[in-house]
Amino acid sequence: MRLALVALIPAAAGLAATLETRVTGDDGRPAWARFEIHAPDGTMRQPDGSIRAGAPGAERRSRYLGSFTANGGFRINASPGKYRIVVERGLEYERIERTAEVKEDASLDLRPRRWANMRAKGWWSGDLHVHRPMADVPALLQAEDLNYGAVFTMWNRTDLWAGKEFPSDPARRVTAAHWMTVANAEDERGGGAWMLHQLRKPLGLEKFIPAGVRTNEVWTPPGIEFVRQARARKTGGPFPWFDLEKPIWWETPLMMALETPDSIGMAHNHLNQYGVLDNEAWARPRDTAKFPGPRGMLDYSLSLLYRYWNLGLRVPPSAGSASGVLPNPPGYNRAYVKIDGEFTVEKWHRGLRDGRSFVTNGPLLEWELRRNGDWLEGSVRTSAREPIEGCELVAGGEVAARTGASGRFRVPAGGRAWAAIRCFLRTQETPRFAHTAPLFLDGKQDASADSRYFAEWMAELMEKPAARSNPGLMELYRQARDWYTAR
Repeated sequence: MRLALVALIPAAAGLAATLETRVTGDDGRPAWARFEIHAPDGTMRQPDGSIRAGAPGAERRSRYLGSFTANGGFRINASPGKYRIVVERGLEYERIERTAEVKEDASLDLRPRRWANMRAKGWWSGDLHVHRPMADVPALLQAEDLNYGAVFTMWNRTDLWAGKEFPSDPARRVTAAHWMTVANAEDERGGGAWMLHQLRKPLGLEKFIPAGVRTNEVWTPPGIEFVRQARARKTGGPFPWFDLEKPIWWETPLMMALETPDSIGMAHNHLNQYGVLDNEAWARPRDTAKFPGPRGMLDYSLSLLYRYWNLGLRVPPSAGSASGVLPNPPGYNRAYVKIDGEFTVEKWHRGLRDGRSFVTNGPLLEWELRRNGDWLEGSVRTSAREPIEGCELVAGGEVAARTGASGRFRVPAGGRAWAAIRCFLRTQETPRFAHTAPLFLDGKQDASADSRYFAEWMAELMEKPAARSNPGLMELYRQARDWYTAR
């Protein structure tokens, strides 16, 4: 843990005063928090001794990367002028913005108000995609009030356990309310990104990526082989857990058909605190006429998940920030899981698997949804730090009913394979939403259009040079295409 108040930046010419901000929790004690200091000249300041989100100057790419985490506040040397201070303690606390005019020494005492306490209601938050240094994660979890963070220690060419003893118990308690896991691997190559949690031993990914070759140009061995290798070591329980990082990857339909994941990213890392990574990187590009602008990235992802659910693939949605790779704090995209009794990592994953969950990067939900004879009935109540645009009941991939921040639903249930509730905030810079896990129904719906969609996707893959030059890869793609064709 770092000092309760990060140290002064050494004095320099023109810095004649100090600016100090102190942050306390509900108990009156110094609290971990994330800060932004916007200086009069437009730059952002990051004090020595703090946990920095990015290198100096990185704020030009995202304001988040100019932020830092510290316990109890900070004190800096400051030149005269107006400074804007932002304090955040995670989704369930208010975001505080204050302007301090520095003429001589200035100080602020702040206590962010907790506007929601999901844990008190049995809901525990988790981020399944964290790329921050292990030593920093305990502080980051507390600053963001994130109950569970899955930290990646193995990622393509990186294996932090090389030459060390692999952890026999990868779940680590930070506080009674904060946990982390450290035996997680991400295979992110040409076909996509496959995340394996709570491994029993390393996968050895680094042995298969040639030196001097970009990882996104490597398609073999196919990722499905490493997933199968990990799953072969299961001895009961949910681990290793396969989280498919986002639905837009080229080989996602392959995995969904032939090695169905335990969860799939819905609130994923292209959704950032201060914007959207509005491209598909090396994944399958979306139709921007149908899914335009930043909101189009979210709508495209949702449409793909809905197609899989239409086909009867009962995979719950998950959430991940990719903090450390993309400009997000841990837990910006998070999943809430309902847990009875004390928290354990295994209970959290079982709850996610069983659909006692919702994903969010803004709204918090209380809802119920059930089938009552020929009807789908339910209700929702939404709370958020920002204005609420409204909520929708989605059934079988179509919006079946709409309401405001709260309301009730009653629609015919027939001919639908699933139903869920989603809510959106009224934002400009980046979409913020929440989405419940689906309630799967016994209804049979016509999913032939979805089958054709993914069969054509697989046919595109079969034309790629990687497949045409590798009979084994071609055969996998053919099997997946045939799986969709037969639906």
